Amino acid sequence: MSDQTENQETGSDLDVLKAVAKELNIKHHPSIGLVKLQKMVDAYHASPKQVNKPVMEQLTVTEITELQQLRAEKAERDEKAKAAAKPKLSKGAARKAAMDEAKKLIRIRVANMNPNKRDWEGEMYTVSNAVVGTHKKYVPFNNDEGWHVQNIIVKHMQERKCQIFFTKKDARGNKTRHGKLINELNVEIMDPLTVPELKELAQRQAMARGE
Repeated sequence: MSDQTENQETGSDLDVLKAVAKELNIKHHPSIGLVKLQKMVDAYHASPKQVNKPVMEQLTVTEITELQQLRAEKAERDEKAKAAAKPKLSKGAARKAAMDEAKKLIRIRVANMNPNKRDWEGEMYTVSNAVVGTHKKYVPFNNDEGWHVQNIIVKHMQERKCQIFFTKKDARGNKTRHGKLINELNVEIMDPLTVPELKELAQRQAMARGE
């Protein structure tokens, strides 16, 4: 057996043993070795205090491993059964559901992180696909009250990246320029406005327009 294969098998055995220790609530250091952890598990089972412990804590390593596998398989079956139980939508209904989800308004507050747009007060965003069509929205930056934006545009804004550059010194003190990608926007999801807050906002906007 090669050293690599032996190490892989040891690692696998250690992972199983750590899972057993977790089931038995045996505290150990994260970087503990296989031999030491095995001794801790053996000592746990050998302790007279374990006689009256629940059945789960009296199982062998193999039995616990098999039980964990059965639990994982049951969870997977339950998840598949849950998915199969959901009613399948017709093509038209599925399209409508997708459009409703895309158009759902989310209240957000946005900070611009792009140094090339530091003087921008806001930006127009356009998102489209074959299912939900085209959606456009102008979104101001740093609006304390937040701004209601379509869900599909919010997701697009959360995914936008921009490149920034910084200077880095090497061991000799030589300076070089490096670039990295960062999130272009800091999108904060805010709680929806209450009915009184919506009325108050509408009144302030009406007064600002001179109505």
